[in-house]
Amino acid sequence: MFFRILHLACGLMIVLLGVKIYAIAGDLLDDTNSSSPALTAAAMAQSQPEASAQVSPAVQSPKTQTVSATPSVSVPKTEDLCAQGGCKGPSPVASQPKDPGLEEQLEAREKELARKDAALNDRQRLVDAAEEELQRRMTALENSRTALATSEQHTDQLRNEDADRLVKIYQVMKPEDAAAIFNILDLRVGVALLNRMNPRKASAIMEAMSPQRAILATQLLVNSHARPATKIGGNG
Repeated sequence: MFFRILHLACGLMIVLLGVKIYAIAGDLLDDTNSSSPALTAAAMAQSQPEASAQVSPAVQSPKTQTVSATPSVSVPKTEDLCAQGGCKGPSPVASQPKDPGLEEQLEAREKELARKDAALNDRQRLVDAAEEELQRRMTALENSRTALATSEQHTDQLRNEDADRLVKIYQVMKPEDAAAIFNILDLRVGVALLNRMNPRKASAIMEAMSPQRAILATQLLVNSHARPATKIGGNG
Protein backbone atom coordinates (compact mmCIF):
# COMPACT_ATOMS: atom_id res chain seq x y z
CA MET A 1 0.00 0.00 0.00
CA PHE A 2 2.86 2.42 0.79
CA PHE A 3 4.39 1.86 -2.67
CA ARG A 4 1.04 2.55 -4.36
CA ILE A 5 0.70 5.86 -2.50
CA LEU A 6 4.30 6.76 -3.36
CA HIS A 7 3.67 5.94 -7.04
CA LEU A 8 0.56 8.13 -7.14
CA ALA A 9 2.36 11.01 -5.40
CA CYS A 10 5.22 10.84 -7.94
CA GLY A 11 2.72 10.92 -10.80
CA LEU A 12 1.01 14.01 -9.39
CA MET A 13 4.35 15.80 -8.94
CA ILE A 14 5.29 15.04 -12.59
CA VAL A 15 1.95 16.47 -13.82
CA LEU A 16 2.42 19.70 -11.80
CA LEU A 17 6.01 20.05 -13.05
CA GLY A 18 4.84 19.68 -16.67
CA VAL A 19 2.21 22.41 -16.22
CA LYS A 20 4.81 24.78 -14.73
CA ILE A 21 7.33 24.13 -17.55
CA TYR A 22 4.60 24.76 -20.15
CA ALA A 23 3.79 28.15 -18.55
CA ILE A 24 7.47 29.21 -18.45
CA ALA A 25 7.99 28.18 -22.10
CA GLY A 26 4.96 30.27 -23.13
CA ASP A 27 6.38 33.35 -21.37
CA LEU A 28 9.75 32.93 -23.11
CA LEU A 29 8.10 32.59 -26.53
CA ASP A 30 6.08 35.79 -25.96
CA ASP A 31 9.24 37.75 -25.02
CA THR A 32 11.12 36.51 -28.10
CA ASN A 33 8.27 37.30 -30.52
CA SER A 34 7.80 40.84 -29.15
CA SER A 35 11.52 41.83 -29.23
CA SER A 36 12.38 40.40 -32.68
CA PRO A 37 10.52 43.07 -34.82
CA ALA A 38 12.13 45.98 -32.90
CA LEU A 39 15.61 44.56 -33.34
CA THR A 40 15.05 43.92 -37.06
CA ALA A 41 13.79 47.48 -37.71
CA ALA A 42 16.73 49.03 -35.85
CA ALA A 43 19.25 46.93 -37.79
CA MET A 44 17.71 47.88 -41.16
CA ALA A 45 17.69 51.59 -40.26
CA GLN A 46 21.35 51.49 -39.25
CA SER A 47 22.43 49.77 -42.49
CA GLN A 48 20.73 52.36 -44.76
CA PRO A 49 22.91 55.41 -43.72
CA GLU A 50 26.09 53.38 -44.06
CA ALA A 51 25.18 52.29 -47.62
CA SER A 52 24.34 55.86 -48.70
CA ALA A 53 27.65 57.13 -47.27
CA GLN A 54 29.62 54.80 -49.52
CA VAL A 55 28.19 56.33 -52.75
CA SER A 56 30.42 59.13 -54.25
CA PRO A 57 28.85 62.58 -54.68
CA ALA A 58 30.18 62.75 -58.27
CA VAL A 59 28.22 59.74 -59.48
CA GLN A 60 24.99 60.50 -57.69
CA SER A 61 22.07 61.22 -59.95
CA PRO A 62 20.18 64.48 -59.65
CA LYS A 63 17.26 62.60 -58.17
CA THR A 64 19.53 61.15 -55.54
CA GLN A 65 20.97 64.58 -54.81
CA THR A 66 17.49 65.94 -54.39
CA VAL A 67 16.61 63.19 -51.96
CA SER A 68 19.83 63.66 -50.04
CA ALA A 69 19.16 67.37 -49.81
CA THR A 70 16.10 66.68 -47.70
CA PRO A 71 16.87 66.48 -44.02
CA SER A 72 17.28 62.83 -42.88
CA VAL A 73 15.86 61.44 -39.68
CA SER A 74 18.51 60.00 -37.42
CA VAL A 75 17.84 56.42 -36.30
CA PRO A 76 19.37 55.41 -33.01
CA LYS A 77 21.77 52.51 -32.99
CA THR A 78 20.94 49.08 -31.64
CA GLU A 79 23.15 49.73 -28.62
CA ASP A 80 21.17 52.91 -27.85
CA LEU A 81 17.89 51.05 -28.18
CA CYS A 82 19.08 48.34 -25.83
CA ALA A 83 20.38 51.01 -23.43
CA GLN A 84 16.95 52.63 -23.45
CA GLY A 85 15.28 49.35 -22.69
CA GLY A 86 14.08 48.51 -26.19
CA CYS A 87 15.57 45.02 -26.12
CA LYS A 88 13.69 43.99 -23.02
CA GLY A 89 10.41 43.54 -24.78
CA PRO A 90 7.06 43.65 -23.05
CA SER A 91 6.76 43.09 -19.35
CA PRO A 92 6.40 39.41 -18.46
CA VAL A 93 2.84 38.41 -17.91
CA ALA A 94 1.80 36.96 -14.61
CA SER A 95 1.90 33.21 -14.19
CA GLN A 96 -1.10 31.49 -15.65
CA PRO A 97 -3.73 30.44 -13.11
CA LYS A 98 -3.96 26.76 -12.30
CA ASP A 99 -6.56 24.65 -14.02
CA PRO A 100 -9.58 24.36 -11.68
CA GLY A 101 -10.43 20.98 -13.14
CA LEU A 102 -6.94 19.68 -12.39
CA GLU A 103 -7.13 21.00 -8.84
CA GLU A 104 -10.48 19.27 -8.36
CA GLN A 105 -9.04 16.01 -9.69
CA LEU A 106 -6.04 16.26 -7.36
CA GLU A 107 -8.27 17.05 -4.40
CA ALA A 108 -10.57 14.15 -5.25
CA ARG A 109 -7.57 11.82 -5.60
CA GLU A 110 -6.19 12.94 -2.23
CA LYS A 111 -9.58 12.34 -0.61
CA GLU A 112 -9.78 8.89 -2.21
CA LEU A 113 -6.29 8.00 -0.97
CA ALA A 114 -7.17 9.23 2.52
CA ARG A 115 -10.37 7.16 2.47
CA LYS A 116 -8.52 4.03 1.37
CA ASP A 117 -5.84 4.61 4.01
CA ALA A 118 -8.50 4.95 6.70
CA ALA A 119 -10.21 1.76 5.46
CA LEU A 120 -6.91 -0.12 5.59
CA ASN A 121 -6.29 1.13 9.12
CA ASP A 122 -9.76 -0.04 10.19
CA ARG A 123 -9.18 -3.44 8.59
CA GLN A 124 -5.81 -3.74 10.31
CA ARG A 125 -7.43 -2.96 13.66
CA LEU A 126 -10.03 -5.67 13.04
CA VAL A 127 -7.31 -8.18 12.16
CA ASP A 128 -5.34 -7.29 15.29
CA ALA A 129 -8.46 -7.65 17.44
CA ALA A 130 -9.24 -11.04 15.86
CA GLU A 131 -5.68 -12.23 16.49
CA GLU A 132 -5.88 -11.14 20.11
CA GLU A 133 -9.21 -12.95 20.55
CA LEU A 134 -7.82 -16.10 18.92
CA GLN A 135 -4.76 -15.99 21.14
CA ARG A 136 -6.96 -15.55 24.21
CA ARG A 137 -9.11 -18.55 23.25
CA MET A 138 -6.06 -20.69 22.55
CA THR A 139 -4.66 -19.78 25.96
CA ALA A 140 -7.98 -20.62 27.62
CA LEU A 141 -8.13 -23.94 25.74
CA GLU A 142 -4.60 -24.81 26.79
CA ASN A 143 -5.43 -23.97 30.39
CA SER A 144 -8.56 -26.14 30.21
CA ARG A 145 -6.56 -29.02 28.74
CA THR A 146 -3.97 -28.73 31.49
CA ALA A 147 -6.69 -28.60 34.14
CA LEU A 148 -8.39 -31.66 32.62
CA ALA A 149 -5.15 -33.63 32.57
CA THR A 150 -4.50 -32.68 36.18
CA SER A 151 -8.03 -33.71 37.11
CA GLU A 152 -7.62 -37.07 35.38
CA GLN A 153 -4.36 -37.67 37.19
CA HIS A 154 -6.01 -36.78 40.48
CA THR A 155 -8.94 -39.08 39.69
CA ASP A 156 -6.60 -41.95 38.85
CA GLN A 157 -4.74 -41.34 42.07
CA LEU A 158 -7.96 -41.43 44.05
CA ARG A 159 -9.01 -44.63 42.30
CA ASN A 160 -5.70 -46.25 43.09
CA GLU A 161 -5.95 -45.15 46.70
CA ASP A 162 -9.51 -46.51 46.91
CA ALA A 163 -8.38 -49.77 45.30
CA ASP A 164 -5.53 -50.10 47.80
CA ARG A 165 -7.95 -49.59 50.69
CA LEU A 166 -10.36 -52.20 49.27
CA VAL A 167 -7.51 -54.65 48.77
CA LYS A 168 -6.51 -54.27 52.41
CA ILE A 169 -10.11 -54.78 53.51
CA TYR A 170 -10.61 -57.95 51.44
CA GLN A 171 -7.26 -59.37 52.48
CA VAL A 172 -8.15 -59.20 56.17
CA MET A 173 -11.58 -60.76 55.56
CA LYS A 174 -12.13 -64.49 55.63
CA PRO A 175 -11.71 -66.02 52.15
CA GLU A 176 -15.29 -67.35 52.20
CA ASP A 177 -16.76 -63.91 53.00
CA ALA A 178 -14.61 -62.20 50.38
CA ALA A 179 -15.49 -64.88 47.79
CA ALA A 180 -19.22 -64.32 48.40
CA ILE A 181 -18.72 -60.66 47.47
CA PHE A 182 -16.52 -61.45 44.44
CA ASN A 183 -19.20 -63.85 43.14
CA ILE A 184 -21.56 -60.90 42.58
CA LEU A 185 -18.97 -58.17 41.97
CA ASP A 186 -18.21 -56.94 38.46
CA LEU A 187 -15.48 -59.26 37.20
CA ARG A 188 -13.39 -56.37 35.84
CA VAL A 189 -13.35 -54.70 39.25
CA GLY A 190 -12.79 -58.04 41.03
CA VAL A 191 -9.89 -58.99 38.74
CA ALA A 192 -8.29 -55.54 39.24
CA LEU A 193 -8.49 -56.05 43.02
CA LEU A 194 -7.14 -59.60 42.80
CA ASN A 195 -4.19 -58.28 40.78
CA ARG A 196 -3.28 -55.96 43.67
CA MET A 197 -3.64 -58.62 46.38
CA ASN A 198 -1.04 -60.87 47.82
CA PRO A 199 -1.01 -63.99 45.59
CA ARG A 200 -1.70 -66.26 48.57
CA LYS A 201 -4.71 -64.19 49.68
CA ALA A 202 -6.00 -63.95 46.10
CA SER A 203 -5.77 -67.73 45.54
CA ALA A 204 -7.65 -68.40 48.78
CA ILE A 205 -10.49 -66.11 47.71
CA MET A 206 -10.67 -67.63 44.21
CA GLU A 207 -10.73 -71.10 45.74
CA ALA A 208 -13.82 -70.14 47.73
CA MET A 209 -15.54 -68.58 44.71
CA SER A 210 -18.01 -70.47 42.52
CA PRO A 211 -16.28 -72.57 39.83
CA GLN A 212 -17.76 -70.57 36.94
CA ARG A 213 -16.75 -67.19 38.43
CA ALA A 214 -13.32 -68.53 39.30
CA ILE A 215 -12.80 -69.67 35.67
CA LEU A 216 -13.85 -66.28 34.29
CA ALA A 217 -11.67 -64.48 36.82
CA THR A 218 -8.71 -66.66 35.83
CA GLN A 219 -9.17 -65.84 32.13
CA LEU A 220 -9.37 -62.13 32.86
CA LEU A 221 -6.28 -62.34 35.06
CA VAL A 222 -4.32 -63.97 32.22
CA ASN A 223 -5.51 -61.30 29.76
CA SER A 224 -4.71 -58.50 32.21
CA HIS A 225 -1.10 -59.68 32.46
CA ALA A 226 -0.85 -59.64 28.66
CA ARG A 227 -1.92 -55.94 28.52
CA PRO A 228 -1.76 -52.91 30.85
CA ALA A 229 -3.59 -53.32 34.14
CA THR A 230 -7.26 -52.43 34.16
CA LYS A 231 -8.13 -49.30 36.15
CA ILE A 232 -10.65 -49.59 38.95
CA GLY A 233 -13.91 -48.03 37.78
CA GLY A 234 -12.58 -47.51 34.23
CA ASN A 235 -14.04 -48.61 30.94
CA GLY A 236 -11.22 -51.03 30.12
